[in-house]
Amino acid sequence: MSGSAFGIDFGTTNSLAARVVGTKVLPLVDTTTLRPHPSVLWYRPGGDIVIGREAREHLDIIPEGAPLGFVRSPKMSLRRPGPIYIDGRSVDPVDAVAEVLKHLKADAMKARERAPGSSLDRAVMTIPVDFGGPERRAMRQAARAAGVSVVQFVHEPVAALYGYLRSKDDFRQELARLEGRSILVFDWGGGTLDLTLCRIQGGSIMQVANRGDNEVGGDEFDNRLRNLFKEKHAAAHGLEDVSSFEQPGMAAKLLNQCEIVKIHLSDKDTASEDIILRNYLKVDGPARNLVGSVTRTELEKVSAGTVARGLAEIDAILDRARLTYQDIELCLATGGMVNMPAIRDGLFERFPGRVPRLDNGDRIIAEGAAWIAHDGLRLTLSKPIEILVADSSGRGAYHKLVDAGFQLPVENEVKLATNTRLFCVDPREGVAIIELAKPVRIGVASPDDPRTTLCIASLPIDPKAQPLLERIECHLRIDHDYVVNVVLKSTGRGTETQGEFHDIEFGLALPKDDGAGRSIGDQGEPGAAKGSSFVTAVPSTNVTQRTNVCVNVKGERPEAGPHPDLWRLVPGDIIEIWRPGHFDNRTATASSRQDTEKQFYIPCSRCKRRISVILAEGPVEECRTYRCGASLGAGPVAVPQREVGVFLR
Repeated sequence: MSGSAFGIDFGTTNSLAARVVGTKVLPLVDTTTLRPHPSVLWYRPGGDIVIGREAREHLDIIPEGAPLGFVRSPKMSLRRPGPIYIDGRSVDPVDAVAEVLKHLKADAMKARERAPGSSLDRAVMTIPVDFGGPERRAMRQAARAAGVSVVQFVHEPVAALYGYLRSKDDFRQELARLEGRSILVFDWGGGTLDLTLCRIQGGSIMQVANRGDNEVGGDEFDNRLRNLFKEKHAAAHGLEDVSSFEQPGMAAKLLNQCEIVKIHLSDKDTASEDIILRNYLKVDGPARNLVGSVTRTELEKVSAGTVARGLAEIDAILDRARLTYQDIELCLATGGMVNMPAIRDGLFERFPGRVPRLDNGDRIIAEGAAWIAHDGLRLTLSKPIEILVADSSGRGAYHKLVDAGFQLPVENEVKLATNTRLFCVDPREGVAIIELAKPVRIGVASPDDPRTTLCIASLPIDPKAQPLLERIECHLRIDHDYVVNVVLKSTGRGTETQGEFHDIEFGLALPKDDGAGRSIGDQGEPGAAKGSSFVTAVPSTNVTQRTNVCVNVKGERPEAGPHPDLWRLVPGDIIEIWRPGHFDNRTATASSRQDTEKQFYIPCSRCKRRISVILAEGPVEECRTYRCGASLGAGPVAVPQREVGVFLR
């Protein structure tokens, strides 16, 4: 990947490509404004498409309002199914995103003198932390339509953190200082708020936890400012409903002006900001033109709820990881919204002296992606993928299917992550329940550590099969969009079920030193379920499921059958059917759990009732000589164990 790949930050509000040239990273900003390219499009009536700065300028230079066909934030449309409707015609969001990427590619071609020897054909592309598998696939499709190959995706906060670290002259020393420390990346941009909790561990940036909120981005602040200007204008001119009198296109034009006002008021030297929109309303007189002013205090008042909601995400992610403010060594604040004084002050209060000011905050994500491409770094799993299997405790235990550190695929790769055989312990329900999970924290996880369920799958099996007889093949494959495909196959009944999940955290393997002081990475060049349903979410419940699959932990060959110790995992009431001698006192092969289950589930051999019914209804005369009749006054009677179905303790 090194040598020709770019980094691309496709943002909700702005987008930017960057490239490492020599020992410096070069952001390909707009040559006129020296800022990233606006992620906006103007679909003109004649069929032409105007993109970026030129499209945004038309919001201001056309007196009668925003032009028809204007689209802001096409990236957000990838989150929703269906097309974008632009003045009566539908546009696929993938096509809209592709047009912006084509604009970045064309700009890179013009800038060959700034980044000689290549064109923007291959890139590491950044994505929000809450972009799932469908959004990643759509983004890759858009990139391909623009002639850009996505070598790999990287979460925006991780790219920002690597860009920050890589830009330091004492890069190696800083990595050593941060080893084992926790870092919070707080990225509040125009469309989303992304938080990633990371730890530098063993030469890698490991993602501990992610949170994302796409309802509190900078666009929400613009909307609140627009409502404030409307309310002021209505109050000044005695109007009840300003929106009903707006000229066509003026709502979009006012929104654009509010974004500019917000940016200016984020400068502490600016106390108030004015706007003038001529011909704003379809009325005569002074109310026709919108003339207004807003102070920073007013902006902070109308946006206080949104600011509080965003800052509360810090508490949520730290609580999830069981950390405090003091545990955070560095809070890296990126995105345009962190320039807002109320947000910046909130971060300083929580992390005093640990929130560095960034001169390249609007470019750091693209620059970080460019460094990742240049250094040839590969993404890995930061947490293992585990499966819940039966154990003698009856609670279940977690068995690793894929270890942390597993190297994720790059473009056009699909990796087989595991190929495991499971044994069904209790086939009576006719279905094997497979639960995949991941630890909440990184590092070595103990059996009692909390887990997050990734998915639950059910596979039809033979309900009359002997326990531990039917084998289940479990295959996990991970594609270049980091979607994990699960395939389960029954060797007995011959059924198969498939599903997928994508809620995994990543690690970024940091570059090694080649011995000459240069950093190098290890990167090379780069369905429907059958007979069952696949559920990707687990509802809250007040019961604990006993898993009915296990692994042959002793390592025998599958064809040799399960190890004898695994019979200790089979429920006591079912093992009595298949191994009558299992409860023989002379062999002591039964576990205490199996003994309890046998006593609870197997009915009395005389009255044919289970212990729960006996306790509810009381013993009967015919059982007086048996232990279930002890409460009637008959003392314990020595009866051979094979004749007794229920014992009272």
